[in-house]
Formats: sequence, C-alpha cells, structure tokens
Amino acid sequence: TIPGYTADIDNYFSKYREHKLISYIKKIREEQGIAYDAVPAATGCIEIKRGKVIIDPQCDASKISMIDSRWTEKSFRTFVRLLNDFYRQTKFKDFYTLHRGLYDIAETRLNTILVDLNAEWFKSMFGEGPENTIVVASLCNGPGNYAFNGITKGEKRGIVIGCSTDKEGNPAYSRFLITVIVHELLHHYTNPCLAQYWSQIDSASQIIYPHVKEKMAKLAYGSTNSTMIEWFNNLLTIMYFKDNPNRGFTATHLTAWRQHEGFIWMERSMTFMEHFRNHRNLYSTIKDFMPEIVSFVNYTASDFDNVLKEYDNKEPYITDIFPISNSILPLGIDTIQIRFSKPMFGAYGIRPLDDKRISPPYTDYQPFWKDKYTFCIILDRSKLEKGKTYGFKLNRAFFQSEKTYPMKEDFPYTFKMPDE
Repeated sequence: TIPGYTADIDNYFSKYREHKLISYIKKIREEQGIAYDAVPAATGCIEIKRGKVIIDPQCDASKISMIDSRWTEKSFRTFVRLLNDFYRQTKFKDFYTLHRGLYDIAETRLNTILVDLNAEWFKSMFGEGPENTIVVASLCNGPGNYAFNGITKGEKRGIVIGCSTDKEGNPAYSRFLITVIVHELLHHYTNPCLAQYWSQIDSASQIIYPHVKEKMAKLAYGSTNSTMIEWFNNLLTIMYFKDNPNRGFTATHLTAWRQHEGFIWMERSMTFMEHFRNHRNLYSTIKDFMPEIVSFVNYTASDFDNVLKEYDNKEPYITDIFPISNSILPLGIDTIQIRFSKPMFGAYGIRPLDDKRISPPYTDYQPFWKDKYTFCIILDRSKLEKGKTYGFKLNRAFFQSEKTYPMKEDFPYTFKMPDE
C-alpha cells in the first residue's frame, strides 16, 4: 500500500530473486500451506543477534508445530538458515537503516491509536494485561493483521498491524483500526482459553460449521477450529467496545457486522455474556466462565435450526405503506407513510429510481421518522404534474433496524398523478 517503499524493495532486492530462500518460500507455501498467519507465527521464535538471524535460544524448535501446525521443525530450521544467508548477502540492515525515517512515521502514527487502548480491561477480564506485547508496524503486507506467540519462557508475543497510505505516500492509520488492534491482542488470551476446552465443544462445532462454511471461506477461515477461534475472539472484541465505547461505532454495530460476516449466533452470544457481566462475584475472569461458555456452544449447536430462523428474519421489512406503491396518488394526500417490521435506527437514504421515472418534488420539510417504526415523506403537490409517474428508491443500507441490520434489498416506490 506504500508505492514508494514497494518500489524501493523491488529495486534493492530484485538481484537476489534467485536466492535459495525465495525458491524455498515458494516450495513450503505450495506444499505445506505456509501463508497468512503461519508466517508471523514463526516470528516469535526468531531473533537477529550480532548480525545473524537465529532461532531464539529460549525457543524449542521441535515444538514449532504447536504454534502453527503447518510448520515442521525441519522446514522451520531450513527457513531460518536460508533467511540468515539472505540477510547477510543482501546487507539487509543497510536497507533497513536507509528507511528508518519511514519507520519512525509509522511508529509515531500507530502510537496515536494505541494511546486509547484500555489495558486495564484486559487485566480485569483475563487476570493479565497486554503491556509486554510487541506491536509490529508492517509496511509491506498491505492491510493484513496477525497475532503471534513464541514458545519461550517469557512467552514472547505480538501483533502485526498493516496500514493504508496518506496522499504523501506515507503509512496512515484510521481511528477505526483500534477494533483490529483489540481483536489481534485478544487472540493471545482467547486462543488458549478455547484450546483448553476444545475437546468439549468439538462435536458441537462440527454441527455449526457446515452452516457457515461458505461465508467463513471468504474470510480465509477454512476449518471448524479457525471458525470457532474467530467467533470467540470476535465475541470478546465486541465486549471490549461495549465496556469502552468508541466514537463512530458501537458494540451493536460490531455485533451486526459479525453476524453479517457469517457468525450468525453472535447476537445470542452477546446476550449470553450478560450472565458473566452480572455475576462477576462468581467469575473473576473469563477463564472461570469457560465451563458456561462450553455449555452455551453445545446448546447453540442443538438449537441451530432456530438460530438460522432468527438470522433469516433479522432484517427489517416494510409491513405497511400508504399510498400503496404503483397506485394513483389520492386527492388530498401529500404524505407517504412507510411502516417497518422492527424499531428502526433513525437514518434514511433516498435515491432516484431510474432514468425514466423522475423523483417527486418534496416540500421544504425533510423526510422524517414519525416514530421508531414509521417513516414519512411529504410531497409538494403544487409541483406534481397531472398524469405523470414519479418514483424513488429507499436505499437498504440506510434503513437499518435499531440493531443496525439493513433491509435485504432496496425498496422501489412509484406513484402516478391523476389525469384530472
């Protein structure tokens, strides 16, 4: 996402494209699936010390598959050996030093996002905070974000945060990135919790997964395990923002977003977690509540037919409209009233229907919500021509329920003026 930096990488390293490291990376990607989070997963076990890339002395390389099952000890040791040779031959440190100014910009800007993080919340939920977590500003991995652990005595762990670019071509970070940072940090807590109880939810997860498999594939979650890990991590992320509201989005928005992505039992999950919030005297941390979460997953799987019904009926729809669409506008009527099936969020968006049917003239009064269910549009009848057809569209994205679920489709509306 940083064109100048990308060009520098290509110019500097292109003459090393035939290095054995590059061909080996292609090999393990194709044969072992070393891609996505398998790459940063190895980072926690690698150090640069006295000009050499080495395996962290505290890391037991024989257990690398515990970090990510795609790695083997042999492939990892070969990778580090070739990486060290690449590091020395390319004089990589010279390239790094040359771009120190760019890295400083990234660090400074990313720190302005991190300053809003509530580390105490993590401590209250899990008994420990994220103070020792490394935050890596990644400038050549696009917008991708990952978490990594190392098998060390000190449990080296970190998150990798991608970036966008400002108009000057420097790394930039949106304030909405805080959701990603919280999400990635939480993996260090939620993954071990779920792993400890996996055998107790495995069967239930196998029931849930086929219903959401296609949507999960679009998110690069290609297994039952990764789906449930992301569900649980997203759940705790939403809880963070329920306790730490952020300008621009809410826990309600995040819940609807995750449901739309495919975690269609997320709303139920948030409702269930209120029991944890209401009984903190019994459950000091999430770890204490895990047996209840196991029960919730098992119950959800047994009741998934109802989960599917709830999801299919989550969007608001129009239950009443006057005058009826495609009818003649009655004499004396100047207000179109549209009633919805659910209490609504209060926003609206109206756009032209098509090129043939023009939008009707409205009065100086803006369209408005009469109540949580009823949307009103006031027409200026003095400007409506006899016998002419008018139309508009309600934009589905703007007509959202209180829970921020939009209508399934845009709603087209037309009416015809009487000939006399």
